[in-house]
This record gives sequence, structure tokens and C-alpha cells, in this order.
Amino acid sequence: MIKIIEFEKANENLKQLLEEVNKGINQYIIRSNEHDLAVLISFDDYQRYTESKEQAQKSFYQMVDELREYNKDVPYKQIEKDVAQAVAEVRQVKYGSRS
Repeated sequence: MIKIIEFEKANENLKQLLEEVNKGINQYIIRSNEHDLAVLISFDDYQRYTESKEQAQKSFYQMVDELREYNKDVPYKQIEKDVAQAVAEVRQVKYGSRS
């Protein structure tokens, strides 16, 4: 469960919070003056997050490389035109016509 805790209270109860996080009981958003400062999660959760992020970046860059290879013979101006047309079509579907 994700809980929000004020910085001062988190500081006073850090040992207990770390035990809860380590056991997988809770995760915490640490807040001060209505501003979120940090997230307290277990090391296992952090590792999963970083591995997931790295895999997503790798997949993204692989896709970009594949698109570059696929379009290597297409003139840049044509790519710009095609992208602008695709964006306009998506906006039309999402927002409808605007007068």
C-alpha cells in the first residue's frame, strides 16, 4: 500500500518505515509543505523499476533504429509531411473538428 507521510514524521519514524518497506507492507511518499519530496520503496522494488526502465529504453532505441533503417531511402521532407499528416489525423479522431 502506498501511504503519504510528512517529512518530519518520516524522520521521527524512519526505522519503522524502513522495516515496513523492506517487508513489503507499505511504500511511502514523503511530503513537505504539500510538495512530494521522495518515495521510500524497497530495494527489490527499486531494482525492478530500474530494470523495467532500462528494458523500455532499450526497446525504444531498437524501434528507432529499425524505423531509421526502414526509412533510410525516404527523403526527410517526405517524412516530415507524413508525420504532420498522421498527427493531424490523430488530432481529428481525438478532438474532432474545431471551427
